[in-house]
Amino acid sequence: MVRRTGRAAFTLIELLVVIAIISILIGLMLPAVQKAREAASRIACANNLKQLGLAMHNYENAHERLPPSRLRKGGATWAVMLLPFIEQENLYRQWNLYLSYYEQNQVAQRTNLKLYFCPSRRTANPNDLSKYGDFPSWLGSSQQNFPGGLSDYAVCIDRSGHDESEETCPNMYGPFQMGTGFRLLDFTDGTSNTLMVGEKHVPQDKHGYGWWDCSVYNGDYHHCSTRTASRFQTLTTNPFDTGWKFGSRHTQVVQFCFADGHVRALPEYIDPIILERLGHRNDGYVVPDF
Repeated sequence: MVRRTGRAAFTLIELLVVIAIISILIGLMLPAVQKAREAASRIACANNLKQLGLAMHNYENAHERLPPSRLRKGGATWAVMLLPFIEQENLYRQWNLYLSYYEQNQVAQRTNLKLYFCPSRRTANPNDLSKYGDFPSWLGSSQQNFPGGLSDYAVCIDRSGHDESEETCPNMYGPFQMGTGFRLLDFTDGTSNTLMVGEKHVPQDKHGYGWWDCSVYNGDYHHCSTRTASRFQTLTTNPFDTGWKFGSRHTQVVQFCFADGHVRALPEYIDPIILERLGHRNDGYVVPDF
């Protein structure tokens, strides 16, 4: 007579213990994976800024001055002027610089470039275009919106928030200005002490909406392709902050390319006075260690 033996099997308690152990391990690993992913995204973002800084320097070598923040009201922005220097000559040739943004073809208006996006916030989705804010300023906001390509980076302008002289701000100290670019020799405060390009803050629910995030190519509204560094517009990493300022989705730092080409992450809580001085090219103030 053959004696049968019972098959080995997990009891319900043993199964629950195994599931609990696996859950704990996943819980321990997930933060590490997220941290590694953010570190990689931050490095990629810094590389983007480095490439933009190199393009700025190559532009300055070719034209003997940096690009303007925008050619004129309604004209192309710095993001268009840099295209030949970031291996986008074909896209640059889609542009007619004598025409306004609104008169360009859709390829020129709507092409998103990977280099212009920080992976910690979003990717260069071809369908992720401006939803509101790209309409001719001289016709009013009731007119048709002309969707355009976006960006997570902005050039630094005067602390007043203007990129052209006005009665309320006749003296302009910002690194970028409408209509004309500056030579690096004009950065008398020192190129290593002057911000050039940085991560721009866009509130979480304002992606694609002017005045935070209309098309980076549209010089009709400088707010979407520029930011100011001042004591009144401090850095932020808070996605719910509604301010118009430099900011990122990194952990308490915002990355910048300085005028000498080096990239540095500034702490979110940097002294506002130091931040303002870093945003000026020739105000004559001494910039302390930061």
